[in-house]
Amino acid sequence: MIKVLVFVIISEIWTAIGQVLFKKSVNSLGVHSLRGIRNQKRFLKNVLTHPSIWMGLSCMVAGMLVWLMALAQGDLSLVYSAGSIQYVMILFLAHYLLGEKIDRMKFIGTFLVFFGIILITIS
Repeated sequence: MIKVLVFVIISEIWTAIGQVLFKKSVNSLGVHSLRGIRNQKRFLKNVLTHPSIWMGLSCMVAGMLVWLMALAQGDLSLVYSAGSIQYVMILFLAHYLLGEKIDRMKFIGTFLVFFGIILITIS
């Protein structure tokens, strides 16, 4: 079971890094509106040519490959539930790397998710 949890944690780290790279990338594009087909096309062109998007996608693919290794080694109910650790990682990565605020409700909700993960993994 430890091996499965290590795979899940590695997978979720890669995936969380990919999500942060996606967010940093779209923030740097300065998108104000996606109304109209012209704005949407411009947005897609900018996204597809932005190097950080491709780095984020590479991280997501790496996370998926490790995720498949975790699925091959463990029960889906355990692997999928333990994968919720990503919510905790994203909260702290968004705070430290993107400057997002952690208010009391976010903290309590994330703590409850983390506590739930603990309960599932020890059962």
